Amino acid sequence: RILLVSALYRLSHSKHSDSDYAYWLKSFLGQISTDVYFFTSPDLSSLVLSSRPSPHPLYINTTFQTPFSVPPVHNLSSVYTTQHDDLDPERSHHSPELYAVWNAKPYLVTQAIENLERQGKTYDYVFWNDAGSFRYTHWYDVWPEPARVEQVWEEAATSLRGRDDGASGVEKKDLVFFPIAGFPWFVHRWWEERHGPLPVDFSEGSFFGGSPSAMHWFSHVFYTYHDHYLSRSLFIGKDQSIYNSLFLLFPDRFITVSSAEVTGMDINLGTVCCRQWWYYHFWFGSEKGGQKAIESW
Repeated sequence: RILLVSALYRLSHSKHSDSDYAYWLKSFLGQISTDVYFFTSPDLSSLVLSSRPSPHPLYINTTFQTPFSVPPVHNLSSVYTTQHDDLDPERSHHSPELYAVWNAKPYLVTQAIENLERQGKTYDYVFWNDAGSFRYTHWYDVWPEPARVEQVWEEAATSLRGRDDGASGVEKKDLVFFPIAGFPWFVHRWWEERHGPLPVDFSEGSFFGGSPSAMHWFSHVFYTYHDHYLSRSLFIGKDQSIYNSLFLLFPDRFITVSSAEVTGMDINLGTVCCRQWWYYHFWFGSEKGGQKAIESW
């Protein structure tokens, strides 16, 4: 069984309008039938509910009314504001609230797991999926496709078992998946933990996941390093930079697919799903849906 976890909060400064999210939610919640656990504020709960057909399982949680209500980032508004003003090279299109949304993701995933376990509902794999990630026409319904997910994890575990560098101790249940849109630069081979978050756009935070135990591990190490880097006054507003550093610190725990060398995607086909960033939609999709996507390319 697979669970998708997502969230939507209205930000004071957002790159996207409510109408944008209304359309994207229809594409996500309206078409994807996989179980979804959704965090949002009370004022947006009706929008989320209206986007989900009644037969498809949906769990809505309005406990956290704002991004800064989420425990790991609670009371960090002033700290994030200072980081935004003093440290963020992309401050013109970022905001402290956006940092909070990004950095809340690992916690929200584990919170969803725990809340559903208390109701007797357990899952084999749990993934974070951004509320606005399905922006274009697509042909997927049961997504990620369970057999494909199992295949990816089994192949990765088999590959690790065949190594003799210590990675053989990592089991399938320990692996965390992240898509990447590029690779670290050559100079990053000399990166060390003391250098802090790695500010390069290669990891994608719009989708990630693994077994429940892997997600608990990932959440723990994410906030450990979030707090550690924050204590050193390093910029931690962009979740991708922390993810990047975790990839290099714990390389045997992460599996990935790269869209960097996939050709024939980022092309203008109107509303058709051909954007390289979301290549993982295709990669984890059903054979039927994938064939439709290939035909559109």
